[in-house]
Amino acid sequence: MKLKSIALTFFTFCLATTAGTKAAEAASFSVVADGLNNPRGIGFDGTGNLYVTESGYGGDGKDGRSIPSPSAQYIPLSAGENGSILKITPGGKKENILSNLTSLALTPSGEQAAGPADIKFDSHNNAYFLTGYAGDPSKRDSVLKSPSLGRLYKLDLNTKAVTSLADFAQYELKNNPDGSDIITNPYALAIKGNTGYVVDGGGNAVYSVGLDGSGIKNVAKIPEKLISPDKLEFPQLPEGTVDPTGGAALPPGYTSAPNGLPVSNQSVPTGIAIAPDGNLTISEYTYFPYPEKEARLLSLDPDSLQAKVLADGFTQLTGVAYDPEGNLYALQHMNNAEWKEIQQGGIITGDISGSLIKIGKDGTRTTIWSGHGLEAASGITYGPDGDLYISNRARLAGTGQIIRIDPRDVPEPTSILGVLTAAALGASLKQKQKHKKLAKAEVV
Repeated sequence: MKLKSIALTFFTFCLATTAGTKAAEAASFSVVADGLNNPRGIGFDGTGNLYVTESGYGGDGKDGRSIPSPSAQYIPLSAGENGSILKITPGGKKENILSNLTSLALTPSGEQAAGPADIKFDSHNNAYFLTGYAGDPSKRDSVLKSPSLGRLYKLDLNTKAVTSLADFAQYELKNNPDGSDIITNPYALAIKGNTGYVVDGGGNAVYSVGLDGSGIKNVAKIPEKLISPDKLEFPQLPEGTVDPTGGAALPPGYTSAPNGLPVSNQSVPTGIAIAPDGNLTISEYTYFPYPEKEARLLSLDPDSLQAKVLADGFTQLTGVAYDPEGNLYALQHMNNAEWKEIQQGGIITGDISGSLIKIGKDGTRTTIWSGHGLEAASGITYGPDGDLYISNRARLAGTGQIIRIDPRDVPEPTSILGVLTAAALGASLKQKQKHKKLAKAEVV
């Protein structure tokens, strides 16, 4: 599978929904870039250029650079050099800033990749990017021969030189901050002053890193949420399914689900943003079986990294962003527990629609967008034009997108034409993804 060309395509229509007691605003949706391979984090520089991290599509495993996925039914994860960082100017011009970066993805689908994971800029317009990993860090250098994964880098946009500022994979291997299984997956980055804050969805931790080269300054476990077993739903595995680990001992903190699959109360943090009060806002995915309406938004003090619950009752969150007025936007990867929509082996069998939810300063929740093209999204940022930019189909190879949603009031559809346009678009998108593979993951 090769990287497809990026097409700047725009289509806009209106949608109105309701959530709780407040009606949603009418919002517009457009596609900014298409044909991407596992697009993840996005960020704007100081002049309005949009940067996109593509995690790539991994390798074929023929060179032995493969490990079993710890969360996707032990399907092999294979390494290759096809991750990239893409720049899109305000005028729509596209440029590959860095190519041939290491990617680790499911074989042979090329999906659920870990590679370039996020990119952000400091107040001096210096660029920093994050690489994910999604596996046992002890295998990164020896088996995968991919030492560039699981790190934070500073990027010189003039020379394209990169400087490693932190190695989270090695830190997890030596220190295991959350005290559970040894897995690391740096997932999202936020910058405040001279400090970078990184959430690790595999290590269930948040790091503070000196951007001056001073390294990791602090790390804290994201607190678990104890969920009553009677609130958990589990998939029924096909008859004859055998655990490929041979019933190996469960990691600390795990219990066995009714069907023998491991389940824990790990948080699985995914998104991070700087709140108007200077604190860190963290989004949570939750661990298998991804219980619905149990994901939280957490507020962390940036110095102590101590957490408190900001809001609860979401499903599989993968990103957060604030607008200048202090409204918070939370991105739901899927509206249902993902195992309900994905067949054994990773085949899409259902609706993978997600939602964009606005949480006002008074706590009021409004669903800005749900479904209608918003699918398996991950990564959100507020643009200088007042729109929200999102990595859509962020776990898919070859069909990933960057989309733009304008959450501000626009005229709602006044005729059946608007309704039919939205319905036709949704049907078209579902048809395109009908046969795509999508494996279960702890973090997408």
